[in-house]
Amino acid sequence: MLSIRNWVAELLTALFLGAVGLFFLRASMGLPPPEEPGVPGSGTVPMILGGFITFGALVLLVRSLLREKSERLQSTGFKPLFALASLIVGAAIFEPAGFLLSTFLFLSAGFTVLGEADWRKALPAAALMSTLLWLVFTKLLGVGLPYGLIGEVLFR
Repeated sequence: MLSIRNWVAELLTALFLGAVGLFFLRASMGLPPPEEPGVPGSGTVPMILGGFITFGALVLLVRSLLREKSERLQSTGFKPLFALASLIVGAAIFEPAGFLLSTFLFLSAGFTVLGEADWRKALPAAALMSTLLWLVFTKLLGVGLPYGLIGEVLFR
């Protein structure tokens, strides 16, 4: 069991989120400007997202510094670390594995390990959700998602 002071956990989280927010802000400034005046460009959403994340990090930073210093945070298991690790692995395999496969694996792991669902229910649910998300993004919103391994097998 991990025991850490609440204010230290919030301080570390605020610093991490601040770095992420500043990264988004910096990266958005490097994107090309909009083609037409008054129309949002490709950097608009990352800039807004970076601003929100940075603002939230500042609020959390102030809150952590004003917090009662004696409170301790108790972590009872590996689930938070598993969630973070599965998110990192899911992002790493997103392009090579493709949207459908990486999302299916991510959701399957989440449903079975984090949600403690029976795998006989988790696998069909993950397959259904992955397919529905793919349909919404590609057909309804017109977003191009990577096919990855599935595309290599089906379209070669």
